[in-house]
Amino acid sequence: MAPRRQLTAFEKTIPDYRKRILISLAEALIAPPLFTYLVLRFACRSLALCLLLALLSIPITICVRSHYSLWAQDREAARLGAQPITRVRGRWPGNLDVVLRILKSFESDYVLQGFVDLFEEYGCTTLNTRFFWVDQIISMDEKVFRFVAHTGFTHFEKGILWHERIDKLLGTGLFNAEGNQWRTGRQMARPFFSKERISDFHIFEQTSTKTLDLIANRAATGAPIDVQDLLQRFTLDAAALFLWGTALNTLDQPLTQPGRVVLGPKGSAPADGVSEWDVFTNAFETVAVLITRRGVQGDTWPLLELTKDKTEEPIQVITDWLDRLVNQAMTRKAKRSEANGGAKVSPRDDDTVFLDYLADRTDDVEHIRYELITFLIASRDTTSSLLTFVIYLLALHPDICHRLRGEVLETFGPTGTPTYDHLKKMDYLHSVLKETLRLFPSAPLVARTSRDDPLVIPSASKLYLPPKTQIMMSSLLTHKRTDLWGPDAEAFRPERWSEPALLDKVATTPFMYSPFYGGPRICLGQEFALNQAGYFIVRLLQRFQAFRLAPAFMPAGSLPPAHWTGMPGRRGVEKIHPAINFTLHSKVRYFFSFMVE
Repeated sequence: MAPRRQLTAFEKTIPDYRKRILISLAEALIAPPLFTYLVLRFACRSLALCLLLALLSIPITICVRSHYSLWAQDREAARLGAQPITRVRGRWPGNLDVVLRILKSFESDYVLQGFVDLFEEYGCTTLNTRFFWVDQIISMDEKVFRFVAHTGFTHFEKGILWHERIDKLLGTGLFNAEGNQWRTGRQMARPFFSKERISDFHIFEQTSTKTLDLIANRAATGAPIDVQDLLQRFTLDAAALFLWGTALNTLDQPLTQPGRVVLGPKGSAPADGVSEWDVFTNAFETVAVLITRRGVQGDTWPLLELTKDKTEEPIQVITDWLDRLVNQAMTRKAKRSEANGGAKVSPRDDDTVFLDYLADRTDDVEHIRYELITFLIASRDTTSSLLTFVIYLLALHPDICHRLRGEVLETFGPTGTPTYDHLKKMDYLHSVLKETLRLFPSAPLVARTSRDDPLVIPSASKLYLPPKTQIMMSSLLTHKRTDLWGPDAEAFRPERWSEPALLDKVATTPFMYSPFYGGPRICLGQEFALNQAGYFIVRLLQRFQAFRLAPAFMPAGSLPPAHWTGMPGRRGVEKIHPAINFTLHSKVRYFFSFMVE
């Protein structure tokens, strides 16, 4: 048995989920019967009756506590001139039946369909699920989203439940940081996403050319290619060069072969002959799946990991893989210090990369690694998700693909190099990207926790939010509301983004469209991501005129269930099975046919 990994300095500060859940269990299952038994043992002559009453004290105490909590909330809401958020009422105690329904939906139904069904059942856009008698809010209300992310920003934090689930992976990285640490990290990263830096496309050209050559080589043989895997490599290699100054060359690793794949944590994985890249990818995606499931299970997820933290082993694989990059950065730092007398690199220098800039300002290798993981997720998973779904939707809608290709050829011709200024003027390309992000936002679910004071959220009516309550907001569901987007809300129609009425509505109701979150924590890299996606799509359509799905080569379990056929909304038209595991992804394989102009 391998020795247990020593906890790092930061990991020692992570909230102990075992301690928290054991204390909660003791308060609910041990304290009431013990107290009851001690009180009754001298007054009750029958030991059996005494024990029975002690056991009955458990559900009685839970019931009394729950009803008192709801009564106190209702009274506080009335005092503040608000109303409690609509509460889910299941048939089983603690809404256990609803919990099981949501978990089953998460595994096998359309993405977030379980919550869609609840919203339809209760006729509202914000719900208190009350799983296991604990307040937990889920919302697709753009007004709630705006308050949490923007106007009420200071009233919210990540919260202990978030940190229990995810701190071991993200640590002190920007995505996970709060307060002064978050502000400092954001200020440090901002110069590397300035217009001057994100408009330099030579990295996009280098990595796009290599990616498209791989597609062309595979297409020349008539064989399909795993686009999701390929685009994850493309976005990671580009990000590594842009932010770390390191050529990871994951595009040079062997590609998955048609018919020789299995269903991995977040898509296809090679059935045999795994490379070092495959090992890292599998570890990274395993952690993403585990963290997402923890979130779905609510604050009781530690019950399934009391004896073993399931993220421990894959996180060690990730740590070992990234530590080499960190050590290389620290070595470069030492050499620069010797060569220039300790002068630090400047973000104003074109050849300065973020990793070296960060290493110059801290000796904390653990923090540097956490930042690498943060930007790895931001660059690899989110942008590759966008590109994967763009290609998927263009494959389903050849008329839209033909129109977009016409704009590409009219703007750049069959070989012209895309430029920042010309990409900005490609209206239909931007409409396609926006519409894709509307239907398939890369980060479809975010969570925050209210601080110590009760809050009133301005929505259609004033909603009361209890202190220290987690609220999850889904842009994926907000983006598909028919009252915001019209009866064709679930249709892929890029033309909507040229309609003045919609543009005016989005301008006055900004959080009805929020694929990059919003407020002070809006994604720093959104322009980088859109430029990278736009550049790649232009180069793709310059070389290929059409592409189509190859379902015969998709691994078992990746196709939509047969009963989706004919159902309303996206389920009835989907040819893949979208899912959330940290970010939105699909299990898709494409066949590319191409024509040289």
